Amino acid sequence: MQDGEVWAPDAKHGFSRGQVIEIGSDSLTIETADKDVILAPYSKVFPISEEVQVNDNCSLMQLNEASLLNNIKERYLAGKIYTYTANILTVVNPYKSLNELYSDSEMKKYKGMSLGKLDPHTFAIAEKAYSDMRYRNVSQSVIVSGESGAGKTETTKHVLKYLASVYGKASVNGIEEKLLQANPLLEAFGNAQTVRNNNSSRFGKFIEVNFNKKGEIVGGHISTYLLEKSRITHQAETERSYHIFYRLLSGAPDSLKAKAKLKKATDYQSLSIGKSSEMGDGEQYGSLVQRMKCIGFTDGDIEEVLLVVGGVLAFSNVQFVDSGDSKGGCKVSPESMEWLEAAASCLSLDADDLHHSLTSRLMQTKNLKKGTTYMVPLKKREALYNRDGLCKSLYTRLFRHLVSKINASLPVTEPSTNYIGVLDIAGFEYFEKNSFEQFSINYCNEKLQQFFNSRVIREEQELYKAENLGVNEITYSDNQDCIDLIERCLVVLDEEAKLPQSCEKHFTTLVHEQNRLHFRLQVPRKSKLSSYKAMRDDEGFIVRHYAGAVCYSTEGWLDRNSDVLHSSLEQLMLTSSSGLVTTMYADVEAQQCSKKMVHDSVGGKFKKQLSQLLEKLHGTSTNFIRCIKPNQHMAPSDFEGGKVLNQLTSLGMVTALELMQAGYPSRVAFQDLYDMYAAKLPNQLKSLHPRVFCSALFRAIGMSPNDYRFGVTKIFFRPGKFAEVDMLMQSGTEHLSDMIQKTEQWVRKQRWRRLQYAILAYNKWNKIALWRMRSIITIQKNARMYNTRNLYKPRIEGIRAIKASMANIAIMIEIASNIKYDRSAVMAEVEALRTFLHTEMEQLKAGQVHTALIEEKLVEIKNQVSSLLDRVKETQDADKLRQIQEEMEAERKRKEEEERLRKLEEERIAEERRIKRELEEKRQRELEEARKREEEEKKRLEEEREKIEKERKEREEREKEEAQKREQEERDRMIALSISEDNKAAMVKDEDQNKKETKTTLDQNNIRDWKFSELRDCINTSCDMELLEVAREEFHRRLKAYHGWKQKNQERRTKKPQKAKPDLPQQSGDSPAPPAAPVQEVSQHRLFKVPFVYPSYTNPNVRGWWYAHFYGKWIVRQLEIHPEKAPLCLVAGKDDLKMCELQLQETGLTRRKGSEITMKEFDDLWACCGGGPYKLRTE
Repeated sequence: MQDGEVWAPDAKHGFSRGQVIEIGSDSLTIETADKDVILAPYSKVFPISEEVQVNDNCSLMQLNEASLLNNIKERYLAGKIYTYTANILTVVNPYKSLNELYSDSEMKKYKGMSLGKLDPHTFAIAEKAYSDMRYRNVSQSVIVSGESGAGKTETTKHVLKYLASVYGKASVNGIEEKLLQANPLLEAFGNAQTVRNNNSSRFGKFIEVNFNKKGEIVGGHISTYLLEKSRITHQAETERSYHIFYRLLSGAPDSLKAKAKLKKATDYQSLSIGKSSEMGDGEQYGSLVQRMKCIGFTDGDIEEVLLVVGGVLAFSNVQFVDSGDSKGGCKVSPESMEWLEAAASCLSLDADDLHHSLTSRLMQTKNLKKGTTYMVPLKKREALYNRDGLCKSLYTRLFRHLVSKINASLPVTEPSTNYIGVLDIAGFEYFEKNSFEQFSINYCNEKLQQFFNSRVIREEQELYKAENLGVNEITYSDNQDCIDLIERCLVVLDEEAKLPQSCEKHFTTLVHEQNRLHFRLQVPRKSKLSSYKAMRDDEGFIVRHYAGAVCYSTEGWLDRNSDVLHSSLEQLMLTSSSGLVTTMYADVEAQQCSKKMVHDSVGGKFKKQLSQLLEKLHGTSTNFIRCIKPNQHMAPSDFEGGKVLNQLTSLGMVTALELMQAGYPSRVAFQDLYDMYAAKLPNQLKSLHPRVFCSALFRAIGMSPNDYRFGVTKIFFRPGKFAEVDMLMQSGTEHLSDMIQKTEQWVRKQRWRRLQYAILAYNKWNKIALWRMRSIITIQKNARMYNTRNLYKPRIEGIRAIKASMANIAIMIEIASNIKYDRSAVMAEVEALRTFLHTEMEQLKAGQVHTALIEEKLVEIKNQVSSLLDRVKETQDADKLRQIQEEMEAERKRKEEEERLRKLEEERIAEERRIKRELEEKRQRELEEARKREEEEKKRLEEEREKIEKERKEREEREKEEAQKREQEERDRMIALSISEDNKAAMVKDEDQNKKETKTTLDQNNIRDWKFSELRDCINTSCDMELLEVAREEFHRRLKAYHGWKQKNQERRTKKPQKAKPDLPQQSGDSPAPPAAPVQEVSQHRLFKVPFVYPSYTNPNVRGWWYAHFYGKWIVRQLEIHPEKAPLCLVAGKDDLKMCELQLQETGLTRRKGSEITMKEFDDLWACCGGGPYKLRTE
């Protein structure tokens, strides 16, 4: 990462290179190469990493929207329009022919190749879909999505071309050829030129290609959705109607022109509204006829189809005038009779009957059982509506007939196991005037976007959770509320159509009333385009889609949502002599027989079709191709970054990139991989569990454990790593044996290692057994000793007891020697007892006394000794009694004196205790009062803390909502900008863009508005201690936010670099400025020394040293000594962005033992390393 060079958000380019020139509290100020100054929040600024172009965005060192956009841009400008994001393919429309990229030789390269082995391509996605279908036995779908003009139709062609050419049967007019020819045939009838696309699909299609067990194409089916009927009768000034009209008028043979009475395009009212520029229509006509013949149309069928198209054109020129009679009806104008006859001729109808059906309506009475029918003349306006309805009905039914004919030519000739479906539907649309068709198309895109979020993001995360992979959850924007809003609007529209006097204004008013507080709905006057400001609230509404806000005009919605044609015209079509026309209206009789009075609306039908489509998609494994429109004027090599970034964001690519980078986009079940080899496995491998077998297989082929992860039922792979396993699954039989042999060798090695471990374990247990044996012998020895001691214990105890009694003999002799009377008699008894004890002891030693009698002997001896001792003591006591009596009298007198003194002392102590008790009670009262005050203060602080926490949460919620609104408003602004560029409409300037920040004075109250350099100057020069403290707090808070931003956007490495300072906590850039702390007079200088290690060191055992000099709370000098480069000396006020941004107490250095050093030691190192003189700051 280049120091200071970053990507800054830019409305035009998406992101622009620039240098950080100012660090704000919650934003950075960047100066671009064009000298433009941009103020952007931290979350929208990303560091620049000079990287080469990569095929997969997940391989980028910096994974963010700026690097994603830059990689796609660089590849596009280098002619590489395809880029992967894991398994999702991004295609940027080149707006020029790249035939060499889609040649037959190019297709052959991708056959059998896994995704990621070759450069990104639609062929690779098609090959992946086919491989997954074959080897996983699951139907596949390829969803091609993007804005109108992004290249979806061409991409669909390439996918079908690859499947038909590579895996189809080589046969003339076979199913494969019909599949390829069906797509351009439907384009001729369903595509048109719009403001943003020369070949815009005005309908959606889901093409199913069926395969048999051998993987060969055996059939197909095409489902179509929501053909834009309003384009049949009118278009915008800068657009065209469907291609078929212009091709018929330019290329039809003279015979057909004469039969259908065709003229120039400018002669038809439905075509003259828009532009009629030439697009090679005459040349395309011949190709159209050939494609119809390939599908199975005969010359007669082709002529009938083209006559119906000519009849629709002729109908558009039929005009009406008032009949002038009393019934108030109308009639076809004389100038239009020619066109009426031409239309009747093309449709093989009677001109008079046709005239009558166009100007009148068949009605039926309700009260009679059988009912009476009668004709009601129509007014001029009603007749015009009747004419347009017939044109739309004819063309819509003709289009359905073509689809049915194509499906009939693609029958499933063999049993089909699975299919590959390709979805191509109109992309997200926004024009200057948007109507019901755009509303329906965008509703479809909302549903598909939700499906993408569900399949790629939500279901992926749920799978990770179910498989216990431990991948962090990724947040994404859910558009379910927008879908619910659109569906409610469609319900209100259907209900409005049932009212007797229905109108669009009432419908629009109901929509606003029922969704008054809905975030996704707005009134037109809140649009960013001035052209919508004049629109009334009951004339339209704004819907904030996932891609941006679109303003819809509800004029004509009731008619466009109605799919009912007057029964008189439907009955008239059944009288046609043309087989095609009667076939087209064959279902009319069946509907009349069913007596169905309520017809489904266009919106209701489309909703059902969309539900069926999504049900199909949910039943398949999905592959996504995201098409991107590089610019609005369809010019090659022109990349408008702002618009591309808006598309990438709205398509969910930024969120998908984040998820794919952190997750495992590819996976395969244990059982599926095991079944691949089961038939060829030897018996010793067949017994392995599928999970164990897969583990052995991957280790045998040398896959890194970091590239895959085992779940509960599946193996998951990192982006781009599935290709190795995919190659294994697709490998032929000659490779299978090799893989099995490697696996078997690995299993043998593992078993040999286990055998070695078993031998080592045996030796270890053998040593343990010997140790146990020695321990048992020791236990036995001690047990024998214990038994022997118990055997001799009574004799030993007896001898000990006699010896103890001999001690009493010595006492008695001593006592007897002090007796004045009867001394000789007492001495004789004592001597006799001593002789007796010696005799008994000798008998015990000799074992002459039985063990059972020892206890009795001991009791007898004890009694004799005790008795004699008592008599000796009694004699002694009698001698002492007289002396004791004298001593007692003296003691009595002494105690009386002590008692008197004691009472005096107790009285004194009682008085002291009373005084002390009174003092203690006073102290307790004071403590109780202090405790209550402390509790009250604590309660007050707790309430304040809860209040602050509540305000913080509310502020965070508001900031989150405001961020979502700003993101939505940015997408709305981009869409409004696109519309304004296309239609040269004026945009409403935002009030925020008209405001310029001005600052005249620096003051303590607006400290957050100061520039970073101003804060630094204040710290270096201010003498106001209170202001200095506040400036320091703000200065270092900004440094924390800046370093936190840098840490978040570090380049991805194998090993994350460690900063040349201790691990310190990071602080978010969104935290509010700390309140002004009271000034503390801190004059202490503290210095520290800690080691650090850089992963980039060639010798990992070598470490550097980090020295810091703190003055008070903040660092003022920093010294880094690296073993492999020159020392780095940093000084506050000059090198702040490279220094530690934390306060001293936040670093934890004061708690680290042995890290603090002296000032002299630091100054000596500072001078040796080239640090300049530094003047110590004092108070």
